[in-house]
Amino acid sequence: MSKMLDAILPPMPAFLDMVSEQAELLSKCMLIAVDCLTDPTPIRFQALADIDDKAKELRQRHLDKLSDSFSTPIDRADLVQAINTLEIPVETMREAVEEMRALQVTSDNYCLEMAVVLREAASALHRGYSKLSTNPGQADPDALMGMQCPTSVDQVYRKAVAKLFTIDEAVKEGIAKDEEAHIAAFIHTVEILKRREAYRHLRNISAQMGQAAAVLHSIVMQHG
Repeated sequence: MSKMLDAILPPMPAFLDMVSEQAELLSKCMLIAVDCLTDPTPIRFQALADIDDKAKELRQRHLDKLSDSFSTPIDRADLVQAINTLEIPVETMREAVEEMRALQVTSDNYCLEMAVVLREAASALHRGYSKLSTNPGQADPDALMGMQCPTSVDQVYRKAVAKLFTIDEAVKEGIAKDEEAHIAAFIHTVEILKRREAYRHLRNISAQMGQAAAVLHSIVMQHG
């Protein structure tokens, strides 16, 4: 009878362990991203690309299992959101680092500060999702920490942009007196725009991290 039931209703996959695995990969991604911004090397760029490839593979595998599963430990829609929101920041971080590399934008203290906030938020998400299968009620502080990520990054972003668009008075005087300084000013403007794009990428990732944390918080509120 047991074999017949298993054939009709296969054992439910360990979905909570699966999303925890994705959260662990997200945490590793942000750790490597900080390393890439601190000391960019081809090995670290490749490691980030490899994690993104694995994250995409895991996401699709987990969605396929969810599609084939008759039952789930929590609401199916929540699982879909968890699976998707844990993968998106990995992909965006890879794109951000690759674009900075292509545009030859070196990291600065603002980039690093934002990346560290993202790393800590990813670690909190990993801790939170790891608790869902055993102590879901204890995962909410981790979710709330992740939800704070967009606000913390936005504070750094605003300081970075304000500094970026501040023109020193000596520079203004130089442009007014020296014709060649106009060319230098144009080049500097291009550099400003490229660096702002780097800041915007990191800010967008923080919003994605906040969404992932909000999903975790919703799950805890319903099942904790």
